[in-house]
Amino acid sequence: MNFKNICKTGLGLLLAAGMLLTFQSCNDDDIDGAPSISNVRLLDPTKADSSLSAAEPGSLVVIQGQNLGSVLKVYFNDFESTFNSALGSNSNIIITIPANAPTKAVDAGVPNKIRVVTKGGETTYDFVLTAPVPVISGLYSEFVKANGTVVINGDYFYNIKSVKLGNTALQVVSSNVKQITAKMPATAPVDVITVEGEFGTAKTAFKMNDAVTGNMVNFDVPATTWDAAVCWGGAPIVAATDAQAISGKFSRIKQTKLPATGYNDGWVFSTCSFDFKLPAGGAADRQFKFEHNIAEPWKAGKYDITITADGKEYVYTFQPWNSTEYASSGYQTNGWRTAVIELSEFKNSTGSAIADVSKVSDLKVLFNTPDETIASFNGSVDNFRIVKK
Repeated sequence: MNFKNICKTGLGLLLAAGMLLTFQSCNDDDIDGAPSISNVRLLDPTKADSSLSAAEPGSLVVIQGQNLGSVLKVYFNDFESTFNSALGSNSNIIITIPANAPTKAVDAGVPNKIRVVTKGGETTYDFVLTAPVPVISGLYSEFVKANGTVVINGDYFYNIKSVKLGNTALQVVSSNVKQITAKMPATAPVDVITVEGEFGTAKTAFKMNDAVTGNMVNFDVPATTWDAAVCWGGAPIVAATDAQAISGKFSRIKQTKLPATGYNDGWVFSTCSFDFKLPAGGAADRQFKFEHNIAEPWKAGKYDITITADGKEYVYTFQPWNSTEYASSGYQTNGWRTAVIELSEFKNSTGSAIADVSKVSDLKVLFNTPDETIASFNGSVDNFRIVKK
C-alpha cells in the first residue's frame, strides 16, 4: 500500500498503524480539492456504519467525505465549532458539536446545516440539531402547599408542553432552559412531577409532599415508642397552624444574641433508639433530605446532624453559608428549600459511611455556635428522611 492510499483510508487505519503524525503530510492533491460531505456518523466504532441526519449539541461525531484534510472552519447552524485538525484526515473530521449551537427546537430560523470551509472551498450538508430530552435535577422544595409555587430545576427545558403533578396539569408561570415555575393546584396530592418537552419527558424519582417514604423526624409522626415526636432536646416545635408551616409541625430557632456554645438544650432534638423501618442497603445509593427555611442572612453557626447506625455515630455538618457564593451576603432561602445530602457524606470516627441503612436507630440534630456569638438567627427545619436516589 503506498502512502497516498494510506491517507485515503481515514482515521481508523492510521490510528491502528500508529501513524497519526502523518495526517498532515498527505499530498496537496488530496487535500486542496473542493470539499464534499457524504455522511455523518457517531465516533463510537461499534456504530461506525450508522448514518446520522440529526444529533444533540455536545455529541461527538465524524464528518465523512472528500478533500477535508485542509479544513479551516466547521459550522453547525452557522455556529463555529472548535476542532483538532491533527485528529482528522482527508476523508474524516472528528468534531464535537458545540453545546450551545442553536437547535431546531429553540430557533425556528436555523439553517439545519453543517458547513465546512477548507483551503479548497466550502460545502454544506443537511443536518438537524435537536434539543436533548428534559432533565430534572431537583425541586427547590419537595414540599409545596396547595396553590403554592413549585420551582423545577434542570436542563433542556425547551418548548415545554406540560407540567403535571401525578395526573394533574399545573399552570406554568414561567420557564427557561434550566428552570420552570408552576402553580400547585387547590389540593396538593402526593405524586411525581412530570415535565414534557419538545423531545421527550422527564419525571422526578420521588413524590412531592411525601411525608412517609424514608421518614425519620417530621414532628407529626411519633419517633419514639411512647408516641412523642422526639425523645429529648428542647428545640421548639411549632404548631402546624403557624403561617410558616409547610407540612404540619416543624422546629424553629428564632433568637437574637445567640451565645458561643457547642451545646444548648434549646437547640437540639433527638429520637434516642427507634426503629425507623428503613429498607436495607448501603449509603452509596441513598440521600438524606430535609426542608429548611432560613428567613434572614445566615453567616455563622452550624447544624451538626448525627445518625446512629449499628451502634456507631455518623456525622455531617450543615453550614451552607460557608462557601464562596454566600461569603459576603450570607445564606438565605426563598421560603422552604430542600437540602439534599449524599448519605455517604455522613462519616464515623474512622471515616467510614453507613453500611446498612436498616440499622439506623437514632437521629440527632444540634444547632450550635462554637466560635462566636451570633447577633440573630431565624431558621426552621422539617421532614428529615433517608430515601433512595
